[in-house]
Amino acid sequence: MAKGQKKSNREVKKPKKTTSAAPVKTTIIPTADRRTPPKSAL
Repeated sequence: MAKGQKKSNREVKKPKKTTSAAPVKTTIIPTADRRTPPKSAL
């Protein structure tokens, strides 16, 4: 049973890495949004 819990901890750490990648993608989206307004001004 203890071994099973250790595997669960490893799976929890993997999702955390995906959450870190999510914020990075969100930062890239705002950059594209900022580039869209300048085109509208043109």
